[in-house]
Amino acid sequence: MTTPKEQAAYNPRTPAAQTSPKQEQPYRLLGVIDPDMNNTVAFALKVPRDWEVKQSFKRKWNGAIPSPQIYLSFRSPDGTQQIEYLPANEYTYSEGPMADNMRAQMQSMGIPNTNPGELQPRSALAYIKQVLLPELAQRGMRLRDVGNETELPDQPAANQVVKSSAYVDGVLANGRKARVECRMQLQTVRSNGETYYAWQVVPSITQTSGELAASYAHTKAAQESITMNPTWQQLNNDVVQRGMKANSDANDQNLADQRRWAEIQQRGHDQRMADIQRSGAANTAAFNDRMNQMDQQHNAYMDRSRSQDRQHEYAVDAIREKEKYADPTTGERVKVDAGYNHVYTDRQGNYYGSNTPVKATDVNWQELQRVALKDY
Repeated sequence: MTTPKEQAAYNPRTPAAQTSPKQEQPYRLLGVIDPDMNNTVAFALKVPRDWEVKQSFKRKWNGAIPSPQIYLSFRSPDGTQQIEYLPANEYTYSEGPMADNMRAQMQSMGIPNTNPGELQPRSALAYIKQVLLPELAQRGMRLRDVGNETELPDQPAANQVVKSSAYVDGVLANGRKARVECRMQLQTVRSNGETYYAWQVVPSITQTSGELAASYAHTKAAQESITMNPTWQQLNNDVVQRGMKANSDANDQNLADQRRWAEIQQRGHDQRMADIQRSGAANTAAFNDRMNQMDQQHNAYMDRSRSQDRQHEYAVDAIREKEKYADPTTGERVKVDAGYNHVYTDRQGNYYGSNTPVKATDVNWQELQRVALKDY
């Protein structure tokens, strides 16, 4: 997206990553490859120059919606230091009269919540102690002598997103010192008396036989150097959008199938009622009441599903610092970088963001309109 202050183009070979002919730099730039996108670089980050690197890029599917699952491992040549980035975990949660009522109904009917992606938000430190450490223990990585619990200050971002991080130190079974860290992004949306949360957690583990602070400095350097590739972001967003549409279409088809089955039942019932005439009038009324209740329940379910889809898409966009705009003359919608008061298009496929208004007619531009949450 072009702005009044031009942003530097994405370039994996930035001057900071190039080796000086006089003095070798301590870090090199690693491009993380997405094999499903023709081996496009998703993002780049700094890693210690002579360390061994392993990377795995997969996707987890929620219906037709993909979520990248990236694992990175950096190991020192002597094997005494290792940094691991575990795949990100994404969660959603809602609070309010409607959400609380649905949970109460499920509990009263003895229906357990089997959705691992539904989790009430909590602080990064609480997540480490309540979720991450028990999960690591189940995988055989137990941390003893846990201490130095540290929670860093929250960092507010655009679109009601708050970034936070925390870590704890301990000792692994092999005697190495370890620091388990979580970086978290939490987005909160309030609508119609309900509060919706979408949050993402990226865990990392730094372990060493030496000084933990020195090894963690490499972890911090990697985190602070992450640079996303806009081309990959657009490709990934396109896949997510198609997945959301496929999920919505599947919900619509499911409702249509249930309606057809209800109509078949209705026709059979009507025939039986014709046979028993007036004696079946009461049954007919009761059946119609049940059909109406089914319609109301289906409509309420679909309304909630569409609302949750909109909330999920809005939350994902907010985490990725994107916003959806619409061309008022054509109805075409596009996602652009968030944080601008005005967005314009020159109708040549280029978009421009500005915090001050531009007289669009003077340059043959069209100002776009931000899409509200209820219309997402």
